[in-house]
Amino acid sequence: MNFALILLLGGILCRISFMLITVIHELGHALTGMRFSAAGATVYLGSHGDVHGSYKCSAGKLTVYIRRNPFKWSGGMCVLDDHSFSVNKKIVELLAGPLSPFLMAAAAFSLSMYFDAHGSVRLLLAVFLGVSIFSMFQSLIPSSRPVTTFQGKQVNNDGRQIRNLVRIKRAEPALNRAVALYDEGNYAQAGMLFEQQVLKVIREPEIFRLATLAYLHSKDYEKAWLLSVEHLKVAGFEADDFSNAALACSNLDKTEEAVHYYRQALALDPDHKYALNNFGFTLNDMERYGEAVAVFDRAIEVDPLFAYSYCNRGLSRIMLGDAAGGLADIEKSLGLDAENAYAYRNLGIYYLRQGDAPKALELFGKAKSADPCTHKIDYFMEAAAKLI
Repeated sequence: MNFALILLLGGILCRISFMLITVIHELGHALTGMRFSAAGATVYLGSHGDVHGSYKCSAGKLTVYIRRNPFKWSGGMCVLDDHSFSVNKKIVELLAGPLSPFLMAAAAFSLSMYFDAHGSVRLLLAVFLGVSIFSMFQSLIPSSRPVTTFQGKQVNNDGRQIRNLVRIKRAEPALNRAVALYDEGNYAQAGMLFEQQVLKVIREPEIFRLATLAYLHSKDYEKAWLLSVEHLKVAGFEADDFSNAALACSNLDKTEEAVHYYRQALALDPDHKYALNNFGFTLNDMERYGEAVAVFDRAIEVDPLFAYSYCNRGLSRIMLGDAAGGLADIEKSLGLDAENAYAYRNLGIYYLRQGDAPKALELFGKAKSADPCTHKIDYFMEAAAKLI
């Protein structure tokens, strides 16, 4: 047997070993997580979330997607339906992935030696054991390079996730308090706690994302923007992060930067309805109404019940001279959400352009009552008051 053939057979054997290890690894995560949560799990074998290029199998609460082309296999991924179990159990679930193939390979190789199996069997199991050891260390050594899934999400390797969970245990009281404040709607306090205490210990995208959202909800756009800049230095952005950074920029009158970030968000996720709606809103602010209509059309296609996209498209149409079409959109928006401040604001703009300043002022007042921070509401109220 020549050397080239030996190399070929060795490569094929290693490839098969890696595929088998992927199966055992991801099932190790899934079965352990399902045991802890009593919920389901989805496993991707050979990909990081490729649904369309995979065969689908289901067994009870477990769903498995197996990539059709074995030559394109590249790792795997496990997504649990329920993550609401303790940090210690989460660490065990993460360890179960890389340890399962190693323990199975070590047991199989030990048995082959104990029972004096055929040399070829021992060789195969030795290769499998070696590959499982390599794979185990590859998974458990924290990596600074996350994997990007087919859905555009970034996922850290097991080792980095375990390291983060150990850090979370150290910052757990502050983290729990910040999350509780966020859930209670105390966004300003939550953002401050995330920034000043949790991020000092856990500088991970998930924490940056929560802190940024807290500041966005509390209308502190300057802090949301500064956190986004800091986040981008630490790790790559997902579509949500680009959308959040863009929203902060829009409210700080950094319109060109906002447009850039919205385009980045939509490049990662063309169906991101919030990025679409807010991008269109920014285009309206820039008086690029024709472009805005096309963006709102797409947002409504993604979610036909998204009230904000209708009222914002209504404003675009009004400003383009289609008053009837704009009015219909705004009325549709109010039918979906009767408390929509921007629908009242845009309806006020409609009446202002129709010459009915008192009606416009009344509607601007409704908008401000619904949301005192409605964009440019004081400007429009002042403009209407001057015409009465």
